[in-house]
Amino acid sequence: MPDKPHANPTKPTTPPDTAPPVPVSRHLLTWWFGLMALGGVGFGVYADERPFGNGLLGHPLIVFFAFVIAGLLTLRFLHARPVLELISAAHLAIGAAIAIACFFVGDWFGANLIHMP
Repeated sequence: MPDKPHANPTKPTTPPDTAPPVPVSRHLLTWWFGLMALGGVGFGVYADERPFGNGLLGHPLIVFFAFVIAGLLTLRFLHARPVLELISAAHLAIGAAIAIACFFVGDWFGANLIHMP
């Protein structure tokens, strides 16, 4: 009998052909969710005024998401890494859902409380 105890080999959690997941910064997620909520409310408050025109591309929610895409592209080039390495796809989707919900909250505030007759 050998004197050494058997070592339990650990199995890798990811397949060998993929890179290990990169941990997402908590500060980046806080900024992501916060700016999405703030931007959603801000663009929602002025949605009834249609400040960008009456067409589909002038809708404040479309314009807001154009700014979001521009911001994500800027973040991608500043860090020289793909956005999905900085923020996961699930967190991107959650941020978009937060922005849409906050847009409707801001739209309600803008229509019912701020621009009351």
